[in-house]
Amino acid sequence: MRVAAAILLALGMAGCTLRASLPPPRHPLAATPRDALAEPPGEPLPDQPFRMRLVRRELDNGFRAFISRGEPNGVVSVVFVTRATPLWDQRAPQDVTSLMAGLLTRATLDEQGEVVEDLLQAQGFSPEIAVLPGGIRIADRVLMEDLGPYLVALERTLRHPAYREADLRRALDARIELLEGHLGGVDGFIDDRLPQLLYASDDPRGAAMQARLEVMRGVTVETLRARHAQLLDPSRGALIVAGDVEPLPLLPVIGQLFSAWPRTEGQPELRGPRYPEAGEDRGIALVEPLLRSYVKVVEQAPPLTDPDHAAFLVLEQLLGAMFASRLNLAFREDARVSYGFHAEYAASGTEGELALATSVDPGATRQVVEEVLSELRRVRGEGEGIRDLELSLARTRARESLMAALDTSQGLALSMAQRILAGLEPGTIGATLRRIDRLSADDVEAAAARWIRPGRAPLVVVGREDVIADVLGSDRIQLRALRPPPRQRR
Repeated sequence: MRVAAAILLALGMAGCTLRASLPPPRHPLAATPRDALAEPPGEPLPDQPFRMRLVRRELDNGFRAFISRGEPNGVVSVVFVTRATPLWDQRAPQDVTSLMAGLLTRATLDEQGEVVEDLLQAQGFSPEIAVLPGGIRIADRVLMEDLGPYLVALERTLRHPAYREADLRRALDARIELLEGHLGGVDGFIDDRLPQLLYASDDPRGAAMQARLEVMRGVTVETLRARHAQLLDPSRGALIVAGDVEPLPLLPVIGQLFSAWPRTEGQPELRGPRYPEAGEDRGIALVEPLLRSYVKVVEQAPPLTDPDHAAFLVLEQLLGAMFASRLNLAFREDARVSYGFHAEYAASGTEGELALATSVDPGATRQVVEEVLSELRRVRGEGEGIRDLELSLARTRARESLMAALDTSQGLALSMAQRILAGLEPGTIGATLRRIDRLSADDVEAAAARWIRPGRAPLVVVGREDVIADVLGSDRIQLRALRPPPRQRR
């Protein structure tokens, strides 16, 4: 308790001595008179280069702190990350890591060894826990005056969780029931099969969900405790604080809390994704009496650390993330067979995936699939290739989307966390922005050609029996027709 009191006192004094109280509003929040509003700018705003105001410190045990001072709005975003327990660590199955993280905040041992239920939630906090390919992330937003209590409770929660049999049984029952229910429907069938098409059979990223169920049924409290012990490697952990915070008074507080974490000897055993050899199944066609057909393509893509990462941020826009993408305009505005075509590129430090999806009128299914495959060839530089105007729009959208994520303290902290989990410095965000600005059509096409395989990218089509028969009649589409198991009502 003396440590906590000292920390709270230090932060309290910092707030009193270094920051004046917020002034009252100059104008009422409602019915603001017109003459109280500022005039719009007469000239375009200057295009200022990205600059991150960042203070960083590494403790003797290797734990790192990153602090970015933002606007004086009384709000602070805090993110803890650790690369010690990534999702695809060969030392533990993904569901062991996920269960360990999910129960991390459920119960905590206090300094007297007594169990405290939901320590962070009991103090008014609501952290979000994410288990990612690169590691575990715990994020929250707190009031500036609550930063001290939050850090004390967070460190205690991270270091002294109380894993209990009853909590584990409830979590397992809920997860197994949800997964079994998901597998009983078409969505679950797709989610189970598509990763098996994209990744090699010995890659855990493509593990069948049924195998995951068997792993979960064998998890014990001792399994969770052993996995948690691996989490407490300070050399792979970091704390990110962004927002209304003074870095200098905060650094000693972080040091006092996290410098006590002892160094550990173990390290993650990571392998990058492995893809199947040519000749294996490319995709599946599912017969299902849907009012609208469903089409999805997933494909390998570069990780965050790859030089092609910036090009794929632009490709994401070209293929469907922006409204003006060719496929979205063709299907939604011109043919009017779809409400929209969507593209999403997700990347971590070890892998990336590109997903394209849409729902379409049944009669247009075959045409849509053929057009999607043609578009994948076009962005590789085949045929007319990428046009100058669409490249300019896609670069602008990619850059502004990345910049928009940095506008809030939470967005900045999460963007920094993504880089740190990938083993990169937070400042590499600026390098990515500059790389986007320099990309030519040839650069983007070359990156697409290195990763995208129009003839082999895993593809799934779901539709009525006559629709599937029509799709399979195309000599440009190679799919294996399947019928999903009967829907199970629970």
